[in-house]
Amino acid sequence: MLDRTLMQSALDTFEELRSDLLAARHGTDPNHPRYRSLLNLRQYLILRSKDWTELQEKLFLLSLSSLGRSYAHVAASVDTLYDQLSSSMGRGEISPEETAAFHHLGIAAAQEMIAQNSRALFGGKSSADTAEQTTAVMVTLPSDAARNGGELIRGLSEAGVNVFRINTAHDDPAVWQGMADVITALNATRPAEEPLKIFVDLAGPKIRTGRVRRLKLPIVLGSNKREKMIMIRPAPAQTFSERTDPNTRVRIPGQLALERTLFDTLVAGDVLKVTDINGRHAKITIRQIDDVGALAAVSKKVAVDERCAVSAGGRKGFVTGCVEQPERIRLFTGDLLRITATDAEGCAAIRDETGQTVAPAHISCTLPAFASYVRPGDRVYIDDGKIGLFVNEKEADGVLCTVTQAKPGGTLLKEEKGINLPDTYLNIPALTPADRENLRAVKHFADMFGLSFCQTDRDIADLQALLKAEGCARIGIVPKIETRHAVFRMPRILEQLLVWEKSGVMIARGDLAIETGFENLAAIQESLLDLCSAAHLPVIWATQVLESQMKNNLPSRAEITDAAMAGRAECVMLNKGPFAIDTAGALLRILDRVHQSFRKNRQLLRKETLWSVADAPEDSL
Repeated sequence: MLDRTLMQSALDTFEELRSDLLAARHGTDPNHPRYRSLLNLRQYLILRSKDWTELQEKLFLLSLSSLGRSYAHVAASVDTLYDQLSSSMGRGEISPEETAAFHHLGIAAAQEMIAQNSRALFGGKSSADTAEQTTAVMVTLPSDAARNGGELIRGLSEAGVNVFRINTAHDDPAVWQGMADVITALNATRPAEEPLKIFVDLAGPKIRTGRVRRLKLPIVLGSNKREKMIMIRPAPAQTFSERTDPNTRVRIPGQLALERTLFDTLVAGDVLKVTDINGRHAKITIRQIDDVGALAAVSKKVAVDERCAVSAGGRKGFVTGCVEQPERIRLFTGDLLRITATDAEGCAAIRDETGQTVAPAHISCTLPAFASYVRPGDRVYIDDGKIGLFVNEKEADGVLCTVTQAKPGGTLLKEEKGINLPDTYLNIPALTPADRENLRAVKHFADMFGLSFCQTDRDIADLQALLKAEGCARIGIVPKIETRHAVFRMPRILEQLLVWEKSGVMIARGDLAIETGFENLAAIQESLLDLCSAAHLPVIWATQVLESQMKNNLPSRAEITDAAMAGRAECVMLNKGPFAIDTAGALLRILDRVHQSFRKNRQLLRKETLWSVADAPEDSL
C-alpha cells in the first residue's frame, strides 16, 4: 500500500529542487554551441550543492529511482520522478509547455550525447542501443613502436586497441612521424567508421629534480642471495652495475672491464678471485668466452672500483673503466634537504667525523623561481611520492625542507624525478614553447592533444587559441587532470571545453594521488567521473592500469578490480611495456564482462564540497 504521507513529503522536496534547477537557466546563453550540456552541468552543480540523501531514502522506500544515476540528465530525471509522484497522488503532470521552458535533455538523448562525444574522440560504431556501453582502450607507444614495419602497433590493433598515445616528452618528430605512418597505413585497411586514433601528449612544464654531481663510485656486481651472471670485457670497455633497459624493461647484466693483458689469458673454467673495496672476497667463474667478452658467474655481491685487483692462477690485473656516475644521495626521515632553482649539482649531506651534519643534502629544481611559489609549511613530494618533505623556511635561492617520508633504510634521491607541490599554486601556463613547436610538428596527424599540467580554464583557452591559429579546430582537446588545483577548478575547465567541438578529460591518477592524497583518490576519481558525465564529456581513466601484467604478464588481484572499475570511463589508458599486446587483450576481456553486468553505479547525493572553493583566490589553494 502506498504511503501517501511519504509521497507528499517527497513531492514537496521535489518542488524545492525543481525551483533551484530552473534558476540555472538564468545566465546560461541559449546560443552556446553546447547549451544543453552546459545547462545540465550547472544543474548538476546545483544538485550537488546540498545533501539529498534523505530524499533518496524516501524514493527507495517508494520503489522509485533515487537519482543516483541522474548526472547526465538532471532536470529530466527530476521531472520524471515529480510526474510519477504527482500522478500517484491524483494530481496533474508537468505541462508540455513547462517542460519545453526547462530546456532539458531527455534521458535517452543525454545518453546518446555522451556516446556521440565519445565516438568523436575515440572512434567506434554508432549503436542503436543507448543502454549499451563500450570502453575504448589506449596504449602508450614506446620509442621503437614503428620498428619491424610497426609490428607492435599492428598487434595491438588486432587485439582491439583503437587509440594510440604518442608522448612528446620523449623522442623527436621523426620518431613520432614513423609511428603515425604505421597507423595511417592500418587505417587504409579498416572501415571508415572504425579508424585508429592518435592521442598526442603535450609534455607541459617539467617540474623535476636537477642534475646530481658525478663521482667515480664503486660498482656493485653479483648478489648475496644467489649466483649471478655478469659480462667480462677487455679494456677499454666500461664497468657498470646491473640495470634495466628503459624501453624494453629487460634486465641488462652487470659488466666488469679488465686490463687486456689479464683478459687475453682467460679460458672457460678459470676462476677469478677479486677483493672488493670493503675487503670482501668473491669468486668469478668463466662459463663462456671469446675475443669479444666472457659470460661469468659471481659468487656473492661485491663493490669494486679501479683500486681492486683481480687474479687467476697467479696472473694479476685490475678493474678498469669505472666511469663517473651520479652520487648516491640517500635520505632518511628527519634529514634536511635544500632545494634550489639554481643549476648547481645536487650532492649528499656533508658530515663530520662524528656523523653530525655539517651541510644538508642539496638538489636543484627545474622550475624557475621555485622559491617564489613555495611557502613554509607546504608539502613537497619527489619521485612519485617516494620522498615526502615539509618546507621549513625560505632561503635566498631556495627552501630548506625536512624529510617526512622515506623508506626505513633510506630512499635514494635521483635526478630527473618528478616534483609535486600539492599545497602550492604554480601560476605557470600549461603550454610551453616546446609544446607549441611540437604541436606544429604533429598537427597533420593528431586526432587529439593531451594537455599536461592543465590547472585552469585559461590553459584550455590558450590551447584552443593556438589550434585555431594553426587551422586545427578539428583536433580534440583532452586536459590531463593531475593537480589539486585542477580538481578545484573542474567546473570552469569543463565549461571552457564545451565551447570546443571535440573534447574530453583524462584523470591522470598517478600525480593526482600524490597531489590529493592516496586515501582520497578513490572518492575524487568518482566525483570527476560524475561531473564529466554531467557535461556529457568522455573520460580517459589513466595511470598504472594492469601495470604488473604489462611488466611480467601476471596481474595482481587489485589491478583486475581496478581495471573493472575503469569500465565506467569511456576510455582506459595502458602504459608501455613488454607485454602490451597480452595486457590489452586481458583488459578488453575484463571490460567486456563488466559491461555485460554493469553500466554506472547508483550514487548517494551527499553535498559535494570539492567545487565549493572554485571561486577562492588562486593563491589561497
